[in-house]
Amino acid sequence: MWNDILDNNTFIKNLYKQVPELLDVRIAEIKLLDEGDKVTIVLDLPKYAENPPKKWNGLGYNTVVVEIDFFDIKEVYINSLKRGFKGNVEITLNPDKTISVIITGSVEARITAEAGLIQAVRGYCNKI
Repeated sequence: MWNDILDNNTFIKNLYKQVPELLDVRIAEIKLLDEGDKVTIVLDLPKYAENPPKKWNGLGYNTVVVEIDFFDIKEVYINSLKRGFKGNVEITLNPDKTISVIITGSVEARITAEAGLIQAVRGYCNKI
């Protein structure tokens, strides 16, 4: 599963019996940082948490958003002619132990990185 490839994945594993695949997800941000040495992707998971924190229930949250950082970037390609990024995100481990990220949909991206980390997992109320 995609989250097993990334560091700091315990919290997201606790939210779900099985963490959902990243299919047809809303992609809120793709950021190039540190002169291209870091890429951050922020996306909504396709289904809400099965075991959300009590605080999230009290606040009426219905969406889980994940911020993923990739470091020591070897390749970056991003292309889009549309607004409203949505698509499939595939995160895999290559034979040389680098991480591949392939995004297909209204935005296309290809990223190869040495390391990946789940930086944050938050809930919010998506009114759409």
